Amino acid sequence: MIIIDDLLTLPFKGIWGAFKRIQELAEQKMTGSEDTLKEDLLRIQTLYELDQISEKEYLRKEKEVIEKLNAVIQNKPK
Repeated sequence: MIIIDDLLTLPFKGIWGAFKRIQELAEQKMTGSEDTLKEDLLRIQTLYELDQISEKEYLRKEKEVIEKLNAVIQNKPK
């Protein structure tokens, strides 16, 4: 019976695993990965230094990225 039960629940386990992976990828896309966020900080800083963005815009974007980075670091498994 255990084999039959496993065969019957296998498709649901596969679908559940796929949904969990999609959720993980969506959360990562929304918050960004640590490396991506660090790259964003460097890009923003470079744009500011090249006078491509104003100081006000630089500070606003920097604050957003740092908040996301802090959230990623706090949620990181230890």
